[in-house]
Amino acid sequence: MYIDLSLPIQPHWRYAFQHNLVSSFEKGDQWQISEFKMKSHWFSHIDFPRHTGLAFPDSESFPLDHYNGMASVLMITSPTMVNHAITAEELEKAKKGRSLEKILLIRSDWGVMTSWETHEFWSMAPYLTDEAIEWIAAQNPKTVAFDFPQDYSIRLLQDRKVSPEEQKTHIILLRQNILLVEYLANFNAIKQETCEFICLPLRIPHIDGCPVRAVAKI
Repeated sequence: MYIDLSLPIQPHWRYAFQHNLVSSFEKGDQWQISEFKMKSHWFSHIDFPRHTGLAFPDSESFPLDHYNGMASVLMITSPTMVNHAITAEELEKAKKGRSLEKILLIRSDWGVMTSWETHEFWSMAPYLTDEAIEWIAAQNPKTVAFDFPQDYSIRLLQDRKVSPEEQKTHIILLRQNILLVEYLANFNAIKQETCEFICLPLRIPHIDGCPVRAVAKI
């Protein structure tokens, strides 16, 4: 069974996504052909370290098995996830003493509680504390994926530019070649503690990031 973990790519207040028909049957063309305009870090996407600075590697340094393979699901539970600061202790509890796979899926179910199409999804989201990010780094994963905007500063993007240093997962994890897969969904449909994680960006050489179709196979 396959579970789609990706957000739909569609018009959204946060993203000026464009989808146009350049050839259509209505205009008398023989084929229907679409064109798309979007940025590399919109919707569900993967971050490569080059995203944070010229000194760090781009997509060419990471084979597919760096971000595809068996994954451990770490479930964070709280009476309310609104503005919830996720701690290292919560992640350790979610680990349950297991030996973790090299890919981690950090599950909050925030997208079940609040639609990703709302402003509240971004401005009131749970987020990782610095200690939680350091805990993730200490597990030595190859890739980490999230179903919530994992850095507190992501909410500030609605009002101003945010530096890499303000997005701690990018500094603590990404610059250690621990890749980030951001803004995923439907982790609640994974009813087990491990799954096969499939994450496929477009094959564009030397990129800093790319939208992905992310899937869990269970």
